[in-house]
Amino acid sequence: MKFKDWKIWLKSKPWILKWFIIVVLLRPIIDNLYFLKNISPFLSPLYIVGVLTPVLVLIVIAKLPKPKRTKLDKYFNIWSVFILLGTFFVILFDPLSAISFEFLLKLTIPIYLYYFARRFIQSKKDLDGILTTFLYSGAFVAAILIYELVFGAIRVVESRGMERIQGSFGDVVSYGIYLAFCFLIATYFYFSRKGEIPKIKRTRTVIIVGVLCVLTLVNIHHIASYTIFFGILLLFMVFNFKANKGAAISLSVLVFLIFYLFGQPIIEEKIAPLLETDIEVYEGEQESGRLMHGRVGRWTAMFETFTNENVFAQFFGYPTTLKYSFHYVGVGSHNDYVRMLFLSGYFGLFYYITLLVIFYNRAKKLKNATKYLAFGTLGILVLFSISIVPTYYPPFMYVVMCVFAYVALPKQMQT
Repeated sequence: MKFKDWKIWLKSKPWILKWFIIVVLLRPIIDNLYFLKNISPFLSPLYIVGVLTPVLVLIVIAKLPKPKRTKLDKYFNIWSVFILLGTFFVILFDPLSAISFEFLLKLTIPIYLYYFARRFIQSKKDLDGILTTFLYSGAFVAAILIYELVFGAIRVVESRGMERIQGSFGDVVSYGIYLAFCFLIATYFYFSRKGEIPKIKRTRTVIIVGVLCVLTLVNIHHIASYTIFFGILLLFMVFNFKANKGAAISLSVLVFLIFYLFGQPIIEEKIAPLLETDIEVYEGEQESGRLMHGRVGRWTAMFETFTNENVFAQFFGYPTTLKYSFHYVGVGSHNDYVRMLFLSGYFGLFYYITLLVIFYNRAKKLKNATKYLAFGTLGILVLFSISIVPTYYPPFMYVVMCVFAYVALPKQMQT
């Protein structure tokens, strides 16, 4: 979407919906004021937005007509019941505490954002509008990155013996989220704007965003972000072969040359140290629990705790035991599937995976560009969920739930 078209689209939205566009646009700035929460929650834009968003969403849901239900909606509704049940028992453990209120807002992020997005996304134009907004918001993230590279890191954390820059974000994952989705969106527009914008301009945008992503990758040292970036690049090349074999061959040659010239130093200096412990496990020098920076050992211990509970808790979620569960259903698991299992039990995890399968089946029927976007979004969600808890991050959910809402639309509205 061109800037002038984006402005027209923005002006066309009533304030009951426009606030969301503004939040998406300003989210990187809001997230970089993360430290203000340590002074006072009343001074933290992050907390203010976190509280106001579900309130505004409820107003939208109450005032705007309910969309026509599709199969994806049906299974999302079922999954939501198990998430809400688990959340209810999490809060019941300590109903009047600030941490319970915080978990209420965070655990239900996918649910209230999806029901909002189903009313917000009514056409491909709406989807393109919000994706363009997210891409514009990425300009601020790029500015922070360039500032840190030129003038020095704002904040540095050490992991696996390597220093990571993370700006004023709460953690390094925020950089990873923006680089993954900005690259996906830029490559999506490469396909969807065919016939509207000359190929050289579309290619230029992909290259600029791609270079910024690589600069981010080699400075945040985040193995999941490396995997996802190269996964999107591979998906882009596969779809490019379908759309334009000549351009795809040229791109493949270019990628090969870049990898040939710069790949080995990057692998040896930036990637290999991140995999050192995993290699030692495979060679028998470390125990299996040390895999994935010790995450496998953590998951094994957590799963043992889970399976030692009663049958009801296993099927409906660990919080139903009314024991302390904040650590298990929050970021402590470092795996969204494990987190879902603890929060909603076998039933909740089953319906979540079923929901992803239904999304994939509906995505297969989309046109080439939107199919690429849907597959890329699903891939980012599935892969990030292995080592972090992406459904806990609002910027991540902004894109995912809008794409889910588009895929849920009846076929005649996907234009």
